[in-house]
Amino acid sequence: MSMNFVFDSAFDDTKKRLCLEYWSYVSPSDYIAHLELLCYDHNMEIDELFTELAKCQVYLDDVHCEYCGLPYQLDVPADIPHARKLKSWFCEGCISFSGGQLIVDR
Repeated sequence: MSMNFVFDSAFDDTKKRLCLEYWSYVSPSDYIAHLELLCYDHNMEIDELFTELAKCQVYLDDVHCEYCGLPYQLDVPADIPHARKLKSWFCEGCISFSGGQLIVDR
């Protein structure tokens, strides 16, 4: 699984590690436990965790918009298996630009 991370320019190594640890989640049933462990390990509240995570963008290397080539941007780790199963994908910008003529997940 190959992902690209784009971190906030103010991120130090600790915050980068936090994001990498968050995105390392693979279990489909223990997401809440994963979040609780991250909060405990990094001594923060859940709202602080999501504030920091929002400053990191993550893209899949192997799923791209068929029209413009933009990599698929992830919102949560659970998106990874779904995105990889797509036979085709068009980004929102291309769908909007085409006036809706491009079809999502055909």
